[in-house]
Amino acid sequence: IPCTVELYGTARLLAKTAKVALVLPPQAVLSSVFVALAGQLPVLVGPVIAPDRSNLTCGYACNINGRDFVRDATFKINPGDSIIIISNDAGG
Repeated sequence: IPCTVELYGTARLLAKTAKVALVLPPQAVLSSVFVALAGQLPVLVGPVIAPDRSNLTCGYACNINGRDFVRDATFKINPGDSIIIISNDAGG
């Protein structure tokens, strides 16, 4: 399943990139994104991605396709989804 992860704030600064293209296994869920992202950008494990790689740390939120904020690690990822990782304190 191809998808894109967009990073904002501290996550972007740590990763030194704004976007990451991932190819996930069939039937991927949100935790699959974090595992794959941690594999490509291990610098995010700890500050942004939880040490067990199953979720984000409490200071970050995840948005799918600019519509829904999702915290459920079993949320199904669809081909072409855009996953946005942003600090909880960003915004207005």
